[in-house]
Amino acid sequence: MLEPKHCSAERVLQLLRRSLLIASGLCAVSLAACGARSSVDLLEGIPVGGAGANANPPDAAMPSGGGGSPAVAGAPAVAGSPAVAGAPTMPPVVCEAVTVSIDELRPALTLVVDQSLSMSFRYPDNESPATRWSLVGDALFDPTFGVVKQFEASVRFGIAFFTSRGSMCPILNEVPAQVRSYDALNSLYRGLAPYGDTPTGDALQRVVSELQQTPSQGPRSILLVTDGNPDTCAQPNPDQGQPQAVAAAQRAFAAGIDLYVLGISNGIAGENLQQLANAGKGRPIDLVWGVDAEAAEPFQASGNVLGLAEQLADILNRIPLCEVSLHRDVAWSEASRARVLLDGQPLNYSLSDGYVLKDPRHLAIVGKACEAIKAGGRQLSVRISCD
Repeated sequence: MLEPKHCSAERVLQLLRRSLLIASGLCAVSLAACGARSSVDLLEGIPVGGAGANANPPDAAMPSGGGGSPAVAGAPAVAGSPAVAGAPTMPPVVCEAVTVSIDELRPALTLVVDQSLSMSFRYPDNESPATRWSLVGDALFDPTFGVVKQFEASVRFGIAFFTSRGSMCPILNEVPAQVRSYDALNSLYRGLAPYGDTPTGDALQRVVSELQQTPSQGPRSILLVTDGNPDTCAQPNPDQGQPQAVAAAQRAFAAGIDLYVLGISNGIAGENLQQLANAGKGRPIDLVWGVDAEAAEPFQASGNVLGLAEQLADILNRIPLCEVSLHRDVAWSEASRARVLLDGQPLNYSLSDGYVLKDPRHLAIVGKACEAIKAGGRQLSVRISCD
């Protein structure tokens, strides 16, 4: 009885040795089939940060982020090599490359000007030689002090005179925003005369829709110049179109278009003018300038052309002249290492002279670099996380 037991134990040991040899061979074959050499070799094939090619790429069958890691107890094998449980995968860094002509970068300002019949009234009073229409026209287009002539090289001016005639509402007489547009805008103004009503909200809605259909690398703004309380195309009289005008101003702001308001008579003043100013800046409409810190400033036109021209220039100086829009959110750490060229010359990341990240979607060109853009720069190139 002892001998059979001894023989059985010896045979069991032999079987175990054979099993271990077979298992070892299978493991070697399995690793060779997967192309694995060592855990270090496999890690060489994992791209840092999840982006970019590598000299030793992982096997195509391996799951991203997991190739070559040691097996976790109890984890099933997937595509030849198990991944480490919970290993994070980093999103790829996307190259942000923007090259624009400086003319495309310049801010676009669309002048939305009331052409209703009341614009033919004398201003600032009935004894004045000027009318509301002529006062606005001179402040915009006088060749010596008019703001369009002064700023036409650094601002893309467009214009939309608005009015109505019966069922034709709103009527817009327009020139699209472009640099050096003085002649086109002045010519249009000289060929028009006031008539009709004041469908302010309808006109603003149309202008905002047109601007949204036109891509722009530079900032966009609207300056509404009007002399009376709004009406609507559906109800020309009485003038009860304030809610529609406020809604249109709010829509402009939501579309990324700043809106400024200038009243050219006492017919549009006080609460209504303040509401439109607030709405155009995305503020609560019941805030009051000079009382509430967050209130937007409503502009009331000066009674003389030089004073009005100065007011218009003040508004224009509030519009950013040296910004570029980006296609994605950019972090400061990326922006500070960007390659930014102005007419082929590199700019440094600097708060005083060069470029800065204004917010995740906008770079601002500052200091002498901004002055060079205003004076006639031709091209700006931005490359972020591209090299």
